Amino acid sequence: MTVTRLFAPVLRHPLLCILTLVVLTAGFAAGLPRMTIDTSIQSLISDDDVHRDKYIDFINLFGSDRTTILLVEDKDMWTVDKLQEFENLHYDLGDMKDAEKVESLINVSDVHDEDGDVASGALLDPLPYDAEEAATARKYALQNPLFKGQYISEDGKGLVIIVTTPSYILGTVNDVAIDEEMDSIIADYRDKFERITIIGGTRLNAETTDVLVGEMPPMFLFLVVMLIGGMWVSSKRPQAFILPLITATLSTVITFGFLGWTGIPLNMLGSLAPVILLALGSTEDMHFFASYMEGLKKVNGEKSDLSRPELVLAARKYMIKHVGLPTILTAGTSTLGFAVSAISDVPAIRDFGIMAAFAIFANGVITILLAPSFFHFFGDSKYTKNRLPNRYLRLVSYFIARSFDRIYKKPALFIAPFGAVCVLGAVAATQVEVSNNPLDALTPGHPFMQDYRFSEERLGGLEGLTILIDGQRDHQIEDPEALGIIFKIGSEIEKLPGVTMATSLSEQLAHINHVWGNPEVTPPETADQVSQFLMLLERSDIESYVTRDFRYATIKVKHTISETKELLALIDEINAILETDLPPWMKYNITGEAPLAAYTATNLISSQMQSLLFLVGAIYVVMSLIFSSLKAGLGAVLPNIFVPLLTVGIMGAVGLPMNPPLIIVIVVSIGIAVDDTIHMLSSYKESCRKIANPRLAARHTIRSEAAAVLTTTFALSLAFYSQSVSSLYYTQVFGILMGTALLLALVIDIFLTPLLMTRLNFVGIFDLVTQRIPHSKLGNFPLFNEMPDRHVRDLILTSVQRDMEPGDTIIQAGRTERSLMVLLEGKAGVYIADHDGGLKRITDMVEGDTVGEMSLLAGTPRSATVIADTKCWLIEIDADLLRRLQLTQPYLLSRVYKNIGTILSARLLAANESKK
Repeated sequence: MTVTRLFAPVLRHPLLCILTLVVLTAGFAAGLPRMTIDTSIQSLISDDDVHRDKYIDFINLFGSDRTTILLVEDKDMWTVDKLQEFENLHYDLGDMKDAEKVESLINVSDVHDEDGDVASGALLDPLPYDAEEAATARKYALQNPLFKGQYISEDGKGLVIIVTTPSYILGTVNDVAIDEEMDSIIADYRDKFERITIIGGTRLNAETTDVLVGEMPPMFLFLVVMLIGGMWVSSKRPQAFILPLITATLSTVITFGFLGWTGIPLNMLGSLAPVILLALGSTEDMHFFASYMEGLKKVNGEKSDLSRPELVLAARKYMIKHVGLPTILTAGTSTLGFAVSAISDVPAIRDFGIMAAFAIFANGVITILLAPSFFHFFGDSKYTKNRLPNRYLRLVSYFIARSFDRIYKKPALFIAPFGAVCVLGAVAATQVEVSNNPLDALTPGHPFMQDYRFSEERLGGLEGLTILIDGQRDHQIEDPEALGIIFKIGSEIEKLPGVTMATSLSEQLAHINHVWGNPEVTPPETADQVSQFLMLLERSDIESYVTRDFRYATIKVKHTISETKELLALIDEINAILETDLPPWMKYNITGEAPLAAYTATNLISSQMQSLLFLVGAIYVVMSLIFSSLKAGLGAVLPNIFVPLLTVGIMGAVGLPMNPPLIIVIVVSIGIAVDDTIHMLSSYKESCRKIANPRLAARHTIRSEAAAVLTTTFALSLAFYSQSVSSLYYTQVFGILMGTALLLALVIDIFLTPLLMTRLNFVGIFDLVTQRIPHSKLGNFPLFNEMPDRHVRDLILTSVQRDMEPGDTIIQAGRTERSLMVLLEGKAGVYIADHDGGLKRITDMVEGDTVGEMSLLAGTPRSATVIADTKCWLIEIDADLLRRLQLTQPYLLSRVYKNIGTILSARLLAANESKK
């Protein structure tokens, strides 16, 4: 079955194809209202991480550790009126339906020395009723070492409210709704204080979601404008950008609808789907457009008397024949490439893998249904030279082809510097660090980040982690020895760089012990003292530090570290202290949202390297099947490895960390590289059927494909680079890296891929589908004697094929051409020169006959002229093909030589017999 016949229904029924797309789009679009968004840190935490279960245990014991910090500041904060408003704000926040706990000086107990007596209770409950009482409360708050930076700023002008909300680890949380409710409450108080600053995961997720949703339409529009500009400058035809735009829009609607129907949330990675679809879709659509215009040129040159519908149909058939099957293959390999991410144990990457694999598959289906139908209605009907891509693009294509000529003759000109760059890239890639910091989602200039830095400076650090200590029996933590050990550990942790505070039940009791009269700040030394001091505290004061049975305790570490590498280093230092100071009868675990994300980051590179190896292996297998050779499969997949290698090398060289969202750069870059590789190889095989010399065939391929590749690469690179204006840091970096990866893929596909394909024996599956091979006759052909059908097929498809009309000269006597001809179909005559200078027919050449064996083996001039009697189909086997077979299929080469020897021997015996 030919490709044209395979796609015949698409060519014959354009309206039905469009109707099918409309129905599919409408069906999936109905799922859009169901779509949810998840930008939480939990989506970046591995489901299989052993630390996740320990974190869940911690949450079950002590409740959620997901807090929002409100820093309320005013120069007159310690006046009665301001404190009254602060109390009102505290209780209004406590009325929120998702507020599990609210803490501030309104309800946190303080123990202090009051005129020789020990007083305890909340400093602002009841509120001071005059300025003197307010000043006294301020003094006691600043004297408590556990309050500064926690509930009050160093200068006393700012008070803190800590709101605890449900943890994502136990289920879905609507951060947007929580943030909106909190904002509506705070809105009534903003004009009553100089400044209210909100920091926390709830606001971070809500702001990230707002940016993600708000930016997608304008950024997609900006991307489209960049793409339109690039396509218009290079092609001068509206079809070049209208088709990709329609394809990407339909693909995006269907993909987001798919998310709605399946319940897969849209995350920060998924927000890049329109960009990726427009990128990959534009690549395919540009190949369709270029092939359609080439078909139009061919049809206009051969049959100028056709009507417009006939011209358009012929051009569409040519387009389908040349890019239809490669499009299916590229869609399949790209879908496979993205599907690899679906095996990740990081939810955000896994969800993106499923979404992107479906999106690319849908994009391929849409392209196949839409492109032929689009050109049916809107395709040009005439080929005019002055509407070709501008002359600068043609000059660049010509320059690239000439440059390849030099590289082909002297491969070291390209291989040496390229190899050096790859080595440097590999070295730089080893320097890439991992990061899983949720703060990386937003750019430094975003209001949230500005508020974060401001609050961090005012409060001395906002980050935190928790050390969960298991005494392994009830009431163990009440033991003064255990309290002393915990206190010592906390004191040593506070000395570590970046740590601002380490609080625990021991710290609270040590403060009370000091207020009680102990000159040293140490925990009580007797069980009676412990019991007595605990009576000065409310259960709400200690519920975050010890369980009711006093088996489990926590040390809450406050620090200024947000980068994953530094946080992991801090955790290692804390581990070292715990291993040294904690006795065997006490167990520990370091947990919290940030440590959990950091633990996931440690496994991120190794797990993704496994996925990448799986992807490369899968692509290698697919390519080997496509090109019918394991060695050819290696040559086809090899260029695609260098694109992600060099991209990651750039990340290492400039110091960009590798985080979950940027992992997809590797997958997308491989997808784009595979796409261009398949199209280049398909075009090269087409050229080889007409051009015997591999160098000239590759040069022709570059000239014919360069316009489409250059157009899409530069337009898409510009479009990706335009994403650097986004307010999402991930989108910015993704755009820059993808634009760079596209340029790298361009260099590799233009120079390295052709260099490899001229050295290797490629037989494409598109050749197997489109080529007619008379299997019933081949077994009787001398050159194919004792050859398996597979080898006969490979030999035919890798040879240069010749179609001759009656009267055409197949071989001219006297010429030196190192090749032999095999007549597969038709009939020809063999002639030699007679005494009168004319041609004398000496024999017939029928199907299966070969001619030119000695010219191929010894380089001798042709001894006879061969002229076609009927339409003939021949293959030409030259010395270059034999050299390539030596690399890729040595067994086939040996069989060819053996059969040529048999043919020559039989011919020699026949000549000797005729002389007798």
